[in-house]
Amino acid sequence: MTDRELRTAYHAHKDAVYRFAWRMTGSGPAAEDIAQETFLALLLNPDRFDPDRAPLRAFLLAVARNLARKQWRGERRWSPLEEETYVALPLDPSSGETSRLVAEAVQSLPPLQREVLVLAEYEDMPLDEIAHAVDAELGTVKARLHRARQNLRRMLAPLATHNQKRLNTQWNR
Repeated sequence: MTDRELRTAYHAHKDAVYRFAWRMTGSGPAAEDIAQETFLALLLNPDRFDPDRAPLRAFLLAVARNLARKQWRGERRWSPLEEETYVALPLDPSSGETSRLVAEAVQSLPPLQREVLVLAEYEDMPLDEIAHAVDAELGTVKARLHRARQNLRRMLAPLATHNQKRLNTQWNR
């Protein structure tokens, strides 16, 4: 990979890599480190990218995912079993603004659910690219995304009820 190709890749994908890392870690400094290490990995090992296997964005997000998982393992924040046993608890709608509550709900998802949700909903990636990025079968990605959406619905249900009551109050004035 030439210097120009690397610069082009960086400018085209740096924001997506950072956003993904930030949503996975919940930390700006950690996301910056992961984004930097992601592009450093591409610089040091450009042959690892195979354009016939997946698009560059999927490759870079896969590298960022692996770096985030490495960080979680080091912090002992992740257990492979937690995805299957996780049941979301509802949020308290009176505790803050909607966007913050949604961000907290996404952040509280298990990592395997969070990563597919972030890639599908925030990065607008097709499911087959997500499967490449997270190194999983397409059916597995679909199941994780389904569970993530179910958990978000469960967590955010009180928010919908709260907002509906607030709207009804405003309309009845």
